[in-house]
Amino acid sequence: MTIESAPRIFRAAERCLLAWACALTASVCLAWPAAAQQASASPSAAPSPSLLDILKSIPVGTGYAAWDLCSRAIATGDDFSRVKSQYTAPKVQPLPSFWLVTHGADEADVSAFFLSPRRAVYRPGLGCTLITASSAKEAALRAQPFKAAVPAVADTTTPWPFGEGKAQSELLSSGRLAVLNKAATAMFAETSTDPAKKVNTNALLVAQDGKLVYERYATHFDRNRLQLGWSMTKTLTALVAGVMERDGRIALDAPVGFPAWQGTDKAAITWRQLLNMAPGLAWVEGGYGIGDDDTTKMLFTQEDQCTWAANKPLVARPGTVFNYSTGFANLAMCRLKQLAGGSHQQVYDLYQQRLFAPLGIRGGYIEVDASGSPVGGARGMLRPVDWLRLGQLVANGGRWKGQEILNPSYVDFMKAPSPANSGYGGMLWRQPTDQLPADLRAQLPADLVFFAGFQEQHLVIVPSRGLVVLRQGVAFDANAALRQVYQLVADLLARP
Repeated sequence: MTIESAPRIFRAAERCLLAWACALTASVCLAWPAAAQQASASPSAAPSPSLLDILKSIPVGTGYAAWDLCSRAIATGDDFSRVKSQYTAPKVQPLPSFWLVTHGADEADVSAFFLSPRRAVYRPGLGCTLITASSAKEAALRAQPFKAAVPAVADTTTPWPFGEGKAQSELLSSGRLAVLNKAATAMFAETSTDPAKKVNTNALLVAQDGKLVYERYATHFDRNRLQLGWSMTKTLTALVAGVMERDGRIALDAPVGFPAWQGTDKAAITWRQLLNMAPGLAWVEGGYGIGDDDTTKMLFTQEDQCTWAANKPLVARPGTVFNYSTGFANLAMCRLKQLAGGSHQQVYDLYQQRLFAPLGIRGGYIEVDASGSPVGGARGMLRPVDWLRLGQLVANGGRWKGQEILNPSYVDFMKAPSPANSGYGGMLWRQPTDQLPADLRAQLPADLVFFAGFQEQHLVIVPSRGLVVLRQGVAFDANAALRQVYQLVADLLARP
């Protein structure tokens, strides 16, 4: 029963029930109140989410909260209470009025009135993994063999990107420095005291002509704190695929080759089609909202995300329909894991040794699900200076210190328009795209490409101008945060 279908005399009572259930879900946090108000004002308005829909979403809400708290606080050493109040609670309102949250040195637990308890477990080098709160499952998870990479001693004297030297702001013209300082003042300030309306910028970095020229962090942050990239991880997954493409272990026009797909209508899906987000598989990406979107169900309720996503049916001819999907990026990473040898240790060693170590990336990782597969669509954890290094690699056409980390032709593929969507390449957004407001698109060059992630993670690359700009944070006013970073890019390009 929904508000729309109930007799008017029962509508107020059902709204109370929905409010109570909403507090258990997190995923309905922004959609429900407006829909409920609209439904109560107009009998002909669109139906609000049903009580059953909301109750079904409880595991998504508790799962999101547990994983967020673990990744942002326990894994990074940030203050747990601050993360909970500033980042997690605003996303899952009004769940915090009813949630039960506990944590230890390496785990976070969240339930709603003891319903759908979810636990995120931290392991060094692998980050946080979400499971149902079960001692047996946790014991099995902790028993998985794994050895984290040990980074080389940091070279603090050599400038970025080849060392850990500080930003060289003296290389900026006075005009460009003024543009950056003005933009940064706005980006790190807030126009509202309401936590749910803040932009929460945590990092702003700029590289020009391969040199780090600007670096600023919010209070409580510094260079060495890992930050979640969300869907920027999709482009990281494409870069890992590029390492394997250079090795000859995959080819863009060869089938992806999942053993489970052999003998089915999915067997012919190619790497090109998968990385272009056009494999023809069914997927509803959603926006971390209530209902039947596949992304929230996969990320926050499935402990073997790869198998769940691989079982999606074929609904279109591969290569013909663009369908942005966290699941497709997960599938790409899962297959890379299989090709690396089948264990999370082997795929971890692959991206650490062949991508991260040559670039000087320190301490980064892609969090894994309970089956040991890296969550290649959403859970990359890197320092901002290391996310910036990935952008610089793309700007360099796959070259680093005179060596080819990726085939230049593969980077060209990533930047080229997908046959199914000219605004998207090989797991990389590109101009012209409707993901950016029209007035900003008009100010930006045709060769601009960018990584993008939930809560307004943006890594913007303009190869022709040697410019790479990174913005990271936990934005709840998404439109304001997006406009800030792309207006900054436009202003920098307009200023010599």
